[in-house]
Amino acid sequence: MNILSFIIACFLYFYGAIMLYITFLAKKKGEREAFIDNLANSLVLITAISISLLMVNNINTLKIGFIVFPFDILMLIFIITFLPLFYLLIVREKRKTKKGKELSEDLVNNTSKELPLKYDIYRKLTHLVVLAIILFYFTLGFLIQNFFVYLLDFLPGFVTQIFYSIYNIEKDEMIFTQYLVVFLVGISLIGLLTADFVRILKPQLYPLKPVNRILKEKERYQMRLGPQISMAVGCFSITILFGLFQPIGPLIICTSMTMAIFGDIASNLFGRTIGSKYKNIRDTKKTYIGLFAGIFISFISGIIILIILSRFFILSFLGFLLIPLVGAVIIGVLDYLDFEIDDNLSFNFVVTSILFFIAIAIA
Repeated sequence: MNILSFIIACFLYFYGAIMLYITFLAKKKGEREAFIDNLANSLVLITAISISLLMVNNINTLKIGFIVFPFDILMLIFIITFLPLFYLLIVREKRKTKKGKELSEDLVNNTSKELPLKYDIYRKLTHLVVLAIILFYFTLGFLIQNFFVYLLDFLPGFVTQIFYSIYNIEKDEMIFTQYLVVFLVGISLIGLLTADFVRILKPQLYPLKPVNRILKEKERYQMRLGPQISMAVGCFSITILFGLFQPIGPLIICTSMTMAIFGDIASNLFGRTIGSKYKNIRDTKKTYIGLFAGIFISFISGIIILIILSRFFILSFLGFLLIPLVGAVIIGVLDYLDFEIDDNLSFNFVVTSILFFIAIAIA
């Protein structure tokens, strides 16, 4: 592992340590749900990074690194640039607070215990941003790769040799897009974590207070990492764990994320609009209408995305049915059991992990 990858890995471990610190602060305050959810996020991130480092250092057949040129340089540039800029936002927020110009509580928080449907829809729509990962894996990533190849004509020969030796473009066309996705999800995770650390530890200095409108009560008033963190941790973890096994890894990652996103959206919207007229699941606010709607939509979306991506990896007819079916059932079971772990993490991580090994077995 080169020195830049080592620095980036250490930085991610440092952020993992801060997550653990917040986790035990939640435990100290007696916030059980926040403690469990934060602990799950922390352990998944730290474990995924550790396993990824072990894989790239010990599995010779991979012949790759954790984060490689030019994305290691670009990630460090992002960190060096982003942190001071975000600090300036904090300083500006501090000045506003001293002058009494901070936003009033009713503008930055919802006082009702249940998130209004409008803000719940906004919250779910933000999850669709994750679908951009599919575009970078299978469409835009190749365009960016071609752009880099074009730039190589203007650079010294040794740079060209480094680039081609790393990506071996002719044999492994998706290695470049894999690192591109790791880079994009990685900087998103760093940015989101930085903001959430401030929101939790120094809420009065949090410069993005209007974002609190789409947070649920337990996320606003507890030391609980936001749902965007669970989504980012889940996506980053499955990408560095399974993305290197190509092309089946990216295919399963994109399929699982698509099923999780649309299943979650369907479950929530159908449950709140139609299911509220019927019996709830146990003593929760979830409904059976929402549960079955989530299972059905996740299954259909899984089949559709597999058909769209079939030119990259051809599955058998059994695979086309079995992978979405198993994924939809897992999503339904997790939704029904209603663990105190954010489903943005559990859906993505659990479904991807299981479907990956099923896909390997039937491939």
